[in-house]
Amino acid sequence: SEFADVDFFEIDHPATARLKARGIDAMGRRANLHLIAEDLGERQLVDVLQGNAAWNPAAATVIVAEGLLMYLPQEAVADLFDQCAAVSGAGSRIAFTHIGTGADGRPDAGRWTRLVLWILKVSGEPWLWSMPPEELGPFLKENNWTISPNEMAPFVRHGVEFFGVAVK
Repeated sequence: SEFADVDFFEIDHPATARLKARGIDAMGRRANLHLIAEDLGERQLVDVLQGNAAWNPAAATVIVAEGLLMYLPQEAVADLFDQCAAVSGAGSRIAFTHIGTGADGRPDAGRWTRLVLWILKVSGEPWLWSMPPEELGPFLKENNWTISPNEMAPFVRHGVEFFGVAVK
């Protein structure tokens, strides 16, 4: 099978992870796919991965945090980047999406910002973190990562989200 020598780890909230596991199991789960049901708001990433015998903290790792960071407070975002650095080896990368900050200091969704922020708030999933793209480099450096010069620039935008890739 493709990528048989690569371990894949999917960490998701328990309710979501159970649904994913059912679907993946129905298709036939491969031995190198590790589905971990964990609430990272309750338990540290470092503890979750250290408890998994298949995890190799010295390995170069690709971490994907897509559609996640904007829902965390700034301290939690910084902590997540720190924890990802702690559980991954040299040469690791983290690919992520983030929301820019508007001139008013709020997350920026373009001309629909007020409506989007209101809908997210009333639905119980408000955006808690955003950052102007030009401040991303210093933020990453403070949290043990560097914007990757060979990957995507932090100014590449898709819809309201910016894409970023950082290296360790």
